[in-house]
Amino acid sequence: MNLTKLSIAAVFLTAFTPIAAQQTDSLKTEKRIEGVVIQGTTNKGAEANLINTQRRSLEVIERVGSAQLEKQGVGDVSTAVTKATGAQKQEGSGQVFIRGLGDRSNSTQINGLAIPSNDPMYKNLDLSLLKTDMIDYVSLEKVYHPKMWGDMSGANINIVTKVYTGKPYFKINLGSSISLNAVNTGTFFLQDGLNYFGFDTPSKPKNAALVNSGFAFTTSANNQQILNPINSSLSVDFGRNWNIGQGRLSIFGYGSFENQYQYLEGTTGGSYDAHGSILRIYDTAEEFGYDTNTTALVNLNYRLNPRHTVNFSTNFIHTTDQKLGLYEGFDRNYLDDPQRELGYTTLRRASTKVNDLLVNQLRGDHTLSESLKLSWNLGVNLLESQRPDRQQNASVFDKATGTSYFASSNPGANHRYFDRLKEKDYVGSVQLEYEATEKLKLQAGLESRFKDSDFRATQYNFRVTSPQGNYYLDPNSYDSFFNLDNYQTGSYFDIVTFRGDIRYNPENALIPQFYQAEMFNNAAFANLNITLNQKLSAQVGVRYDNLQQEIRYNTAIFSNGGEIKKDYSKILPALNVKYALDSKHNLRFSASKTYTTPLLLEIAPYEYEEIDELSYGNIDLYPSDNYNVDLKWEWFPRRNELVSLTAFGKLIQNPIARITASSSANTTSFANVGDQGQVFGAEFEARKDLLNLGQSRLYTFLNLSYIHTSQELDKEKVIRENSTVTADFIRAEDKMTGASDLLANVNLGWERKLDTGAQLDLVASYSYISDNVYALGYEMRGNIVDKAIHTLDAVAKYKTQSGIGISLSAKNLLNPTFHRVQDNTNAELTVRKYQLGAQLGAGVSYEF
Repeated sequence: MNLTKLSIAAVFLTAFTPIAAQQTDSLKTEKRIEGVVIQGTTNKGAEANLINTQRRSLEVIERVGSAQLEKQGVGDVSTAVTKATGAQKQEGSGQVFIRGLGDRSNSTQINGLAIPSNDPMYKNLDLSLLKTDMIDYVSLEKVYHPKMWGDMSGANINIVTKVYTGKPYFKINLGSSISLNAVNTGTFFLQDGLNYFGFDTPSKPKNAALVNSGFAFTTSANNQQILNPINSSLSVDFGRNWNIGQGRLSIFGYGSFENQYQYLEGTTGGSYDAHGSILRIYDTAEEFGYDTNTTALVNLNYRLNPRHTVNFSTNFIHTTDQKLGLYEGFDRNYLDDPQRELGYTTLRRASTKVNDLLVNQLRGDHTLSESLKLSWNLGVNLLESQRPDRQQNASVFDKATGTSYFASSNPGANHRYFDRLKEKDYVGSVQLEYEATEKLKLQAGLESRFKDSDFRATQYNFRVTSPQGNYYLDPNSYDSFFNLDNYQTGSYFDIVTFRGDIRYNPENALIPQFYQAEMFNNAAFANLNITLNQKLSAQVGVRYDNLQQEIRYNTAIFSNGGEIKKDYSKILPALNVKYALDSKHNLRFSASKTYTTPLLLEIAPYEYEEIDELSYGNIDLYPSDNYNVDLKWEWFPRRNELVSLTAFGKLIQNPIARITASSSANTTSFANVGDQGQVFGAEFEARKDLLNLGQSRLYTFLNLSYIHTSQELDKEKVIRENSTVTADFIRAEDKMTGASDLLANVNLGWERKLDTGAQLDLVASYSYISDNVYALGYEMRGNIVDKAIHTLDAVAKYKTQSGIGISLSAKNLLNPTFHRVQDNTNAELTVRKYQLGAQLGAGVSYEF
């Protein structure tokens, strides 16, 4: 549909979008015409519509649409977010940093409602789980307004799922790709357990079986060879509508399955003292990975009449993430003699993460009168996340004898681990909008959220009791030692948990570690939108947030258990001002107060262990307060085009940071590290047509961000305020963790419409992320720093008029080296180093 013909109708159409509250418009030529009914549909994910929405909105918004994401070959929301200005993705996860602020500083919504994280380690959902084919757009709200929860200082990420409009259709997509690293390994291994589709989850041994038999594990610790590690994907989506009475019912459906193999080879686990002496390093490291994602979405939208709309959506996501690591190197936890030439540690670690998330939402928009509107939104989210059967086996190879043995000094070196997180998340909101006059509009609303979390974990340690020399160990087959027969003899190993020995004290030993948390949020907000004249408009608002949190725990850190109660109340004012210089230029100013609460992971006293890091929570953490200011200039040269420049600053009181503790395991925790921190920077964005020749268009979409961060580091404050965490910082001030100074995205696209009705799209995408601090140093040991990284992707798509589409993709063409270092004063010492490898893919689709 030609949107240029809808300038008058746009005032009405936007009433049925999430920005209904922003009808204030600065254009002299656009007027409201009473009694005129214009029917039509708009593609919310189209570039022109998103830019027009941004131009008209009183609030500062930034959106990445499905149409452009499809051209770039972006398949998941986490990658989509990184295409926005000031956003970066944390390597190895789906978590994103916005304006240098990470997971705890951001919030995530689907259709305006908060959703839970799929992982107890994070506050936000792993955005890579959400597929771009089922969304209209992703909205980044980096400037606060009171309709949002106040627990954010980076951005609120709102994923708007697709509501079907247009002609009935059915579309099927088939795709395949290869990781050059994976197919070139020669032999690809995974752990025993999950099947190809990721639905055969290993079960935790029953307590009765452990008591009666002892070694009751049903999966093998031997590596399983995988043939043909080739990625594949299949998805279908459809849309249809019916006239029912005076209304119209539409349905959008989406279902998909995809998998991905990965292989890394390099160095990991590096840890050093202040003088650069090695405490641990695995300089021969291989990691095999296999991920699956099964997604289903149904979105029902019933438009009773132009005044009333009701929508229901349900979204189920099942994902698995398998990793098998095989490592050789030096680790003083296992090799007592520091002379590396005498032998080396062999470590095998296999882990699987399984997530099941169900998101149900029911919402409605109602025009009660010409001046009064009501909207409401209810959500029920159910989550189950598991790490079933994490396996770790460690031994030492003696070069002198050519044999392997266990390090008896570390009973947890060989173990199996099971955990499970279950969450029930209920959220709801109601909002009234009253238009007193054409220049004065009042918005007010209430929001509530209740989340119940239950986390349980048990680690079964295999304590070796047989002296060295009394057994034979094959590091390629740990099953030959850890098995039922050897356990039942009582001569080789025992199974113990942190509570005791299963053989002699099963009643206590089999009680899992746990923490249970209840979180209750209540909020009320009010906004006053004022149009002072045709150029100047403002929004003045305030929000009251109350957060109550209660955590009960019994873990290895506090084996006697305990309880934490938190109660925070915040009053959050906000101001947004828009000045339209003319029909193509806007100036915007925003100021607000927000806050940042610690994550559940960061508070709960539980240890999370990875191959190169161990972290634990700090019960004494408390929220940071944030004072934010933004100044933005926008220019809209033509349809599809946008140029903007933003300056922003943040003052953060009592900032929270990840700090490194004194340990050979790179142990980290969290603390309010100083009295204040600062973030300030500048952002530039341009979406511009470079050349138009008949049916061809050459365009660019680029953004650039410079971000400067600093925070006070006060060890006396940390010692004074905390009972379980101490600090000995190497400097009095440092950067904030996760913040890169420079971020850049450059996309160059060419589209050609052929006389046959077919269309060809070619897009190249380049991204740059500069160095950023992963964790602060401790006792003269330098910061852990992720070095700068460059990426380049290219996508070609061809679609015929008959609905057949063909795509080719080449991703990670530069194949950069991911390099994490310990930045000591005398050298940069490698912590982790690898290359992900390029990925080549092809796909075909048919729409009818």
